[in-house]
Amino acid sequence: MSIQRYKWIEPKPIPENIAFELQDFPKPLRDILYRREISTSSEAIDFLLPKAKGWYSSLSLLHTSKCCQLIQEAIDQGQKIAIYGDYDADGITSLSALYLALSKITNNLIPYIPNRFEEGYGLNNQAIHSLSQQGAKLLITVDNGIRSTKEVDYANSLGLIVIITDHHSPAQNLPNAAAVLNPKSLDDPYPNKHLAGVGVVYKLICALHEIYPSIVPEDYLDLVALGTIADVVPLSGENRFLARNGLSRINQRQRQGVVSLLGVSNLLNRKITSSDISFQIAPRLNAAGRLGSAYEPFQLLTSSDPTTCGFLAQKIDNLNQKRKLIGRDMINHADDYSASETLPPILIAFHEDYHPGISGIVAGNLTRKYYLPSIVGQIGEYKSVASCRSIPEFDMISALDQFKDLFLRYGGHHLAAGFTIENRNIPSLEENLTDHARKSLSGIDKKPKLKIDAEVIFSQLDIELYNWLEKLEPTGAENQEAIFLSRNLQASEVRPVGDQQQHLQLKLADGNQSFDAICFGFGDLRSKLPPV
Repeated sequence: MSIQRYKWIEPKPIPENIAFELQDFPKPLRDILYRREISTSSEAIDFLLPKAKGWYSSLSLLHTSKCCQLIQEAIDQGQKIAIYGDYDADGITSLSALYLALSKITNNLIPYIPNRFEEGYGLNNQAIHSLSQQGAKLLITVDNGIRSTKEVDYANSLGLIVIITDHHSPAQNLPNAAAVLNPKSLDDPYPNKHLAGVGVVYKLICALHEIYPSIVPEDYLDLVALGTIADVVPLSGENRFLARNGLSRINQRQRQGVVSLLGVSNLLNRKITSSDISFQIAPRLNAAGRLGSAYEPFQLLTSSDPTTCGFLAQKIDNLNQKRKLIGRDMINHADDYSASETLPPILIAFHEDYHPGISGIVAGNLTRKYYLPSIVGQIGEYKSVASCRSIPEFDMISALDQFKDLFLRYGGHHLAAGFTIENRNIPSLEENLTDHARKSLSGIDKKPKLKIDAEVIFSQLDIELYNWLEKLEPTGAENQEAIFLSRNLQASEVRPVGDQQQHLQLKLADGNQSFDAICFGFGDLRSKLPPV
């Protein structure tokens, strides 16, 4: 009996010359390295044990010098500087890092995070007006702003100088800001186009260090790792180096707010990996913004008081538990596709009872389950707010660009986006997007691809290999955890586990050796499996 939810991409044999070059490594590790386009021993050592290479230290993002000049002028004149963040983990860590860095040289800072429900994503005129009333003269955005053309014009009209730091895809025309830091800007020559928002902030901090030595860039690498891993940017090259060194600092337990987060996540007594960030820490940072205000995670990451951090971490953990319960109910309601023989090319679910802060999680769940782009939104009285998730074969932000006149606002990138829309435009959007998706996805395999790194027998899975695998960290986008294939296994002691029996626990054996195993999210298959 075969139940296959993925299209397996099995590994091809390593060419003899490359196998010879990598002969000092265990056989499964050679396969893993080859899948990552590593063909020599020196390349392997550089990848597994990366050292600082400068990472384009002789280059900088376009407008970096202008940004530093504007910041220096504001500080020299004693002006207030507003830092405008975002409510997800990347936005929170971006705000925290720049706030802490600038706090070394000025006390005239106003941190700001918009409320997801009242203000939505990105700059808005009401917040800009409020910051101006508070005396801000320089406005710096982090992880947002690249599509806020009208809002930047409004800020300019109030006499604010605007610096945009962002990593999202820009529109054809950039906002009329005094300076724009974004590697995706068409005229920006910076080689790494895949920095997270906090990565862009880190490059600015590095440049500020040249003017203000009291700002030490390495002090913020833990925040850079949190935001970079949470935002699922490619973990290769510079991003891998930043995240790897940031994880090292996290494991040194130097920031009280992060230590308190590890405590409520039951992670204090173990070495932290990228998976811990993705599945434990980032969801907690995001939970506050999903259900209320993301200001508390910002306070947590910028405080050094153990009592304050402990209180905030526990409050954030409670919100995360509430987020899970709401998400479970929404997923059960939105997923009415299980019994469908024919699926639409894009899954769209709107309902007045959906929680807008959880919509992205539900959309992501639908996309993973059916391998189709998904949109989930809450219908309000006059307008609706929705989150979008996609698959590599369907560029979500490009699709939304096709129908931009239907939105009040929208933004994001090819795999994740969001928008606000008047209710009267929803039927037209559904029709147009469904037609667009049908044409775009015609003929694609409706199964996600599972790229297998190596075929192994259980005896090869020893402590030596495990120690080498640890050096693959941080794993994530474009450097996934190693995936092994073993054939002709026998399963026993199969039983569903989890509070909803959503997982399968079992024992696997290859005739000589056995391992305890778990299949996350496969609990529904127990009734379809033969007795074991």
